[in-house]
Amino acid sequence: MYSSFHQSLVTQFPDPALALRREMLVTSLFKYVADIQEIEEGYAFKFRRSELLIRRIADYIVFEGQHSPKLTFTLVAESNEGPLWLQVRGSESEKEHIRAAYTTHQMCVSPPA
Repeated sequence: MYSSFHQSLVTQFPDPALALRREMLVTSLFKYVADIQEIEEGYAFKFRRSELLIRRIADYIVFEGQHSPKLTFTLVAESNEGPLWLQVRGSESEKEHIRAAYTTHQMCVSPPA
């Protein structure tokens, strides 16, 4: 049996390999969230800038974008080597699913260099 995390926010994965891939992507990324802010139609997740996290965010956006077409992703890099903000937006009904899915892995760990 799979936990609810073995599904995209709006799509269940019939293939256990896809479910595992998503879990690995989310776990390896969202443990580095430094802050969460509610935005219109979703949430913004703050990350300290790091080359590795930029790659992980890109991998995550590509994967989730293929499997959750109702979600919109925006990556904002603040000036002067400031933090990164990953904005995830969806319909009003998906907003709580966004927060619940990602905050379960928030650990505020310092990102690798």
